[in-house]
Amino acid sequence: MKMKTIGIGIGILVLLGIICTAAGVSLLLDAGHTPDSPLPGNHSDLAGSVKSGSTANFTYTVSAALPSVPETVVLYRVVKPEVTTELISSIAEKMGLNGTVRESHDQMLLSDDPYSLEVHMKSGRIVLIDTPRWMNPNDRDQPENLPQDDEAVRIATGYLEKTGLLPPDATPSAIDHQEIARYNEKGERIGTAYEEVQVSYSRTIDGLPVVGSKLTVEIGGDGDILSVYKLWRDYAPEKEVAITTPKEALDELKTAGVATGLSADITGIKLGYYEAPATREPTYLVPVYIFTGRVLDGTGEETSFVRYVPASPDFREEIPAVK
Repeated sequence: MKMKTIGIGIGILVLLGIICTAAGVSLLLDAGHTPDSPLPGNHSDLAGSVKSGSTANFTYTVSAALPSVPETVVLYRVVKPEVTTELISSIAEKMGLNGTVRESHDQMLLSDDPYSLEVHMKSGRIVLIDTPRWMNPNDRDQPENLPQDDEAVRIATGYLEKTGLLPPDATPSAIDHQEIARYNEKGERIGTAYEEVQVSYSRTIDGLPVVGSKLTVEIGGDGDILSVYKLWRDYAPEKEVAITTPKEALDELKTAGVATGLSADITGIKLGYYEAPATREPTYLVPVYIFTGRVLDGTGEETSFVRYVPASPDFREEIPAVK
């Protein structure tokens, strides 16, 4: 379980930090949003790279073994979603919502107090929010009113099944608790203003993880659904493509750099697929190498990182910089 804490004092929200504790199921990658645009520069658009400040003095260690991979993988073309007024009305009906569908910019919207439903027309991304309660201090969304983690998974999966939003390839992969804490003027914690349980799902294709696909359900007091987020594009096979070796991808990562600091320890290397953010219009789910590790800076502090390196140079421009 991962606890995310936001502090609130005298009406001002202040980001205090993230408290991580061990749990039964953990995320493959952090659930944060991926930036939509690559960083400028000759190498900074390579697999989410950030140039290190002094590559000559920057050292790498590789704790992870290079994986065994095939010479080719299937390239999957993204299927463009058909987002219509009828589709939104059907989804809303299954959610128990009533209202008129309206179009705003590149989204279809429907509001039925307290919920707001938004569907992105280009990507098919779905967002449902209980506007008054989600991430707002209140008396209902408190630790003592939340379901146990295993019950939260059951509630989330049941809701997705009922509303037709559960993809056949979705697997529960993480349980996080997000909270807003109350602090007094002395900076002392005096209670909890809000807490929810977030259930996340992941997907695989041909046994390979897909990064960028996101499906989360956030549950509040009494098991109420506070938010649903789904970015899960459909796809179809197109052809087999040759891929680079893990060693070649590692060399490309070193050339691009990972971060400013003294050294990096690469602790994980996996072959997978990359789904672009909702605001982009990708042609493919891109085969990538997923590198995870830790960077040591000049103060002795360690920071974790995730970088994606395209498994074929042809798709380098489709992979933006990430954390």
